[in-house]
Amino acid sequence: MEHFKEYFTFLQKFDLRLTEIRDKREPSELGPVFKAGYDITHQTSHFSLQFLKRLQILKDLAVIDIIGADTGRRKAYLDQTKKLLSLFNRFWENYFRHYPANGENMRDNFLLAIEFAEIFYTDILEPDKTDVIVTPEFVEDLCDSISEREESLADFIAEITALVKTEGQDSDVEKISDGEPTPIRIRRYPVFVEGIADQFFKIFKEYFEEKDQQPLFTLLNNNITPKQKLLFNSNGNQLADAFKQLIEANLIVSCNKAELESWIIEHYMYVANAQAKPFTAGYLNGIISSDVKICKSPILEVMKNSSTGLALAPAARSKKGSESSSTSQK
Repeated sequence: MEHFKEYFTFLQKFDLRLTEIRDKREPSELGPVFKAGYDITHQTSHFSLQFLKRLQILKDLAVIDIIGADTGRRKAYLDQTKKLLSLFNRFWENYFRHYPANGENMRDNFLLAIEFAEIFYTDILEPDKTDVIVTPEFVEDLCDSISEREESLADFIAEITALVKTEGQDSDVEKISDGEPTPIRIRRYPVFVEGIADQFFKIFKEYFEEKDQQPLFTLLNNNITPKQKLLFNSNGNQLADAFKQLIEANLIVSCNKAELESWIIEHYMYVANAQAKPFTAGYLNGIISSDVKICKSPILEVMKNSSTGLALAPAARSKKGSESSSTSQK
């Protein structure tokens, strides 16, 4: 199982590097000020194809390792990967809880505040080390790196789970032949309370290209899956927060939060660092399933209406593109 161990380690180990970075927080009257800052561009999909290739190769080799293992060991290793997914969830929850509000500077103790060194492995992050700059650009690159690893791990689990199900088909056939009923798993999706889907669409559509607005309408009203994922042209936390508000106000019914998160992953992408990004389970779990109010720039508000009960309204301070990519919460 050497390949699995290497893959498992690679997912958790972050090769943070120190480089000289301009401190944009310092006044520029006397010229630019440069300090040591963290960098991880070499482990992001945007700047390093080598990183992506290695991640893919290690995953494929790890799958081969698992295929060759006996059923008991395979289950044990699969359980370990699911524990790692919970660490990704912990990262995203801490990340959204401590991310600075609009207009606030990123603090140099940000990685310590989100307990990064307790969740993942890194060689240069010391518990009391706060003299290294943490820039919004670095944090975005770090989130990109984490998202790629989390997505790879989710693919790995899906492949192994599919293998286990395939191996169990023979026993399922035997059950059917014996006349025993086969349980049917129903995929649940969000259903809006009457009138809410139309209100939501009027607010939501402004964040999508015109060509995507009709598929968006049919998805929200009839759960008709679009031909490709719909791109939300703003920060991912804004989309997640909107759905979180709806489900917590009981304006979305027929599914729980976990099912809502899976549905979002299946149908939407968002923009970060000028790139289209897929949602991951940990990212959404850190917002929708968290008890902390996270989004600093929501796109809507749930309002009380004396005649109809609850209604939706655009958030006054939320404007498309109002948060620059260098300071976004992704």
